[in-house]
Amino acid sequence: MTLDPATLKIPKDLRPVDGRFGAGPSKIRQQQLYDLVQQNQYFLGTSHRQKPVRNEVAKLKVGLRD
Repeated sequence: MTLDPATLKIPKDLRPVDGRFGAGPSKIRQQQLYDLVQQNQYFLGTSHRQKPVRNEVAKLKVGLRD
């Protein structure tokens, strides 16, 4: 049996209530996007596993501890 992705339907009770969570791109507010680009335009679209992002997270953690 093969499944055609075009005909697959996810039942509403299994879908995330909040559209910002789930598989795939997340919804973000325009102001958050603007603020991110103002901080560092290269973070947008970068994996959270990449060294620049991991370094930034490490700095934030130190700041929170302090």
